[in-house]
Amino acid sequence: MLEWLNTNLSIETVIWLFPLTFLLHDFEEIIFVEAWFQKNYAKVIKRVPLRARGLFEGMSHTTAARFSIPVVLQLIMYIIAAYLAVEQQLFGLVVGFNVLLFLHVFTHIGQSLFFRTYALGVGTAILITVPYSLYLFYRLLQDEIINFRDIVLNAPYGLVTIFIVLIGHRIAPKLLPSVKK
Repeated sequence: MLEWLNTNLSIETVIWLFPLTFLLHDFEEIIFVEAWFQKNYAKVIKRVPLRARGLFEGMSHTTAARFSIPVVLQLIMYIIAAYLAVEQQLFGLVVGFNVLLFLHVFTHIGQSLFFRTYALGVGTAILITVPYSLYLFYRLLQDEIINFRDIVLNAPYGLVTIFIVLIGHRIAPKLLPSVKK
């Protein structure tokens, strides 16, 4: 399988798949966020640590439209990173963002185990994000575009993603206020 992928996918194609794989994962979260909280809120809130209950409570009121705001901001950032990698051979952002996205998978798995239920996004995290991230890093290393030191040095760029997500969640209610019924 690796041989076929290596032969049939250019590194440019692999890098451009990054925004797409991100979207596939986040589409699961966008599509199911409201239904997941309706179904699981009462069960899960009992297991949420007290210091995180405010955050969980706030997220429980997130609509699909509001959840889309930070996703769009991330997507824009990821497209720019892919462009810089493919067209300018500046790989740092793609590497850093993918380190964070790969590590993010384990938050989904941890949530599923901790809450003893299917955590929102865990399916696509395992089926799409993990294989893509592992293959991306493999190809970048195999093609000698980066080395392990580059992964470590560029990992902090992933923190930009956290900042963008927090901004997105903060501005979403202002952009999409609740409709009074």
